[in-house]
Amino acid sequence: MFTIAELKSNVEATVPYTYYINEFPATGADNSAYVRITGGFAPSQWTPQLRPSFQVVVRAKTTAQAETVALAIWNAYHQRRAFNIGSQRIVATFADQPIPLYLGVDDNKRALYSVNFTARFLNGVSRP
Repeated sequence: MFTIAELKSNVEATVPYTYYINEFPATGADNSAYVRITGGFAPSQWTPQLRPSFQVVVRAKTTAQAETVALAIWNAYHQRRAFNIGSQRIVATFADQPIPLYLGVDDNKRALYSVNFTARFLNGVSRP
């Protein structure tokens, strides 16, 4: 299984932006996002397949900028196949919704979007 730090690094390298782990810090940048592991499906009883899910919440000073970054992340991870997060070999990732979800604005009037994905991999199979 990959760690949250490995997931953050992977997303950051794939779609450059300022990312945090699990939540926005009080002094976080206006234009930033956080990455969190959100659960997923129960482990298979018969195979080593795991299907964890993860979420990226994007915020920006404008709705257009937040939506643009969220769409870039959605496009990068929906139907992405055969890649690594840390040393974990990922079979594929799929979006959980057809488009990024608009969450509204935070207390500082920054727009928020959420993108959610499910990863598929075989536990214990690392990069070749």
